[in-house]
This record gives sequence, structure tokens and C-alpha cells, in this order.
Amino acid sequence: MEKAYFSGIRNRIIPCLNKATKNIQVAMAWFTSNELFEALISALNRGVDVELILLDNAINYMYYAPDFNEFIKAGGKLRIAGPEVGFMHHKFCVIDDSLAITGSYNWTYYAETRNVENIVISDNINIVMLFSAEFQRLQNILSVSSSCVRLSWDDIEQRDDVDYRELNYEIEQICEVQNKPVKRFFETKTEVVRTEIKKTALANYAIGIQALDSNDCVFFDPFITQGTKLPYHSSEIEFFFDSKNMTEFPCLFIYGNPNNKKEWNLIKEVDLMQVAKGTSVIDLPVRFSMNLDDNGSLRVDVSCSKSGQKLTISTLDSKFVKYE
Repeated sequence: MEKAYFSGIRNRIIPCLNKATKNIQVAMAWFTSNELFEALISALNRGVDVELILLDNAINYMYYAPDFNEFIKAGGKLRIAGPEVGFMHHKFCVIDDSLAITGSYNWTYYAETRNVENIVISDNINIVMLFSAEFQRLQNILSVSSSCVRLSWDDIEQRDDVDYRELNYEIEQICEVQNKPVKRFFETKTEVVRTEIKKTALANYAIGIQALDSNDCVFFDPFITQGTKLPYHSSEIEFFFDSKNMTEFPCLFIYGNPNNKKEWNLIKEVDLMQVAKGTSVIDLPVRFSMNLDDNGSLRVDVSCSKSGQKLTISTLDSKFVKYE
């Protein structure tokens, strides 16, 4: 079987990776596709042996590209192809020693959304063995990396291997997919100028606590409403906690739609006895405030004047933020 594809290529490759049971070998010049990266991580989590040879190039190391250190931590074997092997321009993978995928297609958003590209998927054993042999040849030259460099914007500006047109397009496409603000580079004859296209960060959900009203009915009291401009620090809100009878409300921090319980999602559950320590009061006043910054870092401050105890709960989740 040999099939050629000229569109929707990423969605042709991922099912092949998902069917792997023994090993995957990838030689890729440029690799920024998070979807294909996650397919490799998923294979590692299934116990598949995954090896990747990656071109030593700034685009593969930038902030918006996949962090290949995560690939290494998951058990993947990474080799970086530097000048000792020539300019490693390969774009192929071999799956379970029985399937080869090759063509013009880099595993990038640039290739997926802008270029005219192609791949061929073949189970011809002669073809598969040739690609396996080429991968083995590179393996013998390159050592396994224990870590992968991540370049800051200043680092990228100092490199001489950057195609800024391609880099900018990659960044724009990744930011659109991941809903992040865009950073863009401009190259002149004497210097590289970096600019940032600013977007407004907003709270993607209402965030607050699950509490009880005077009739012991559960309700969602939002400290941060959906659409709030970030960063945002709420005012303090006081609730009363029964430390005498050990009634554990409010103790659930949630996000979602205050008007629909089916859309409430748990962030963290906290034992408020930590701030009630040393008290035995039916109506113990406990103060809460929430801070959410523009990268999804959420901090909840809890304090009790009677006990003198304070508690800080924090978490980081990008889904709390959207950009407009």
C-alpha cells in the first residue's frame, strides 16, 4: 500500500502514530505542531519506544514550540542534528518497522496552513527498511540528548539561523490555536526589532467559592466574573464558618457558570479548619479574596482575625484566561 496526500496532512499522520504499538522513529527538520507532539507523548505513555532526530534550529527551540524536555521526561530519546551530519533536512517517520511516512511536509503550522505540501504513506517493506537504515545511520553519529535548549527572545535575536518571515508566521499560527498574545520579530539590515501585538486578557470563566446560604442551600458566589479584565484582584468578602460544629463551608473553589450547576468545575478543595485553628465559634468570620493574573495564575487569600491564621491557595491554569 502506498498513498499520497496533498491536504489535511496532519490528520493523516496522527492516526498512524496513534496505532503504533512498538516503536516510532522521526527525523524532522522543523517541528512546532503541538498536535503531533502530543501524539508522540501519547505513544510514549502507551509504552511505545519513540526516538526523534531534530534539526538544530532556533524555531525548534522557541517558547511557542513544544518543549522537547517534556518529550525526554516522558521517556523519549532525542538527538539534535548539528553540522556534523550536514544540514538535516529530513521529514520522515517510521512506525513499528512496517510503515514509512515521508514527503515535503515539516511538522509545523507553516506547513499545515500555508505551504503546498505532500506526504506518501507506504508499507512497502523495502521502502520502510531504507528509511530505517537512514535513521540508524544518523543515530550512529548523534548522541542522545539529556535536555533540550529553550531560547528566550533575546537568544533568538543573537542567532544567525533564523528565517524571521517563517518564525513570525509560526508564532501567529500557534498563538491563534493556543489563544495567546502574539510576539513578532522584524529584521533590518543592522538589527532585529522585536514588537508585541497586545491583546486584552480576560477571565474566561466566573471563579469563586461554593457556599451555603441561610437556608443551607448550595450556591456559587463568584469573586471574579466572566469577562473581567486581567490582572484582577477582588475585594475581600466575608463568610461565616462554624468551627464549633466543624461544618466545612465554604471550602470548594470552583469556576464556571454561576447560574447552572452542571457547569460548575472544581479547582481545589480546601480544609478551612486550617484558618479556624484554636477557635470554637458557630459564626467564625473568614475573609476571602482572589487574584488572577493574565497568564492564568490564580491566588486565593484566606484569613481569620479571631484565630490570627492565614492561608494562601494557588494554582496555574491557562484555561482561566482568554485574549481579545
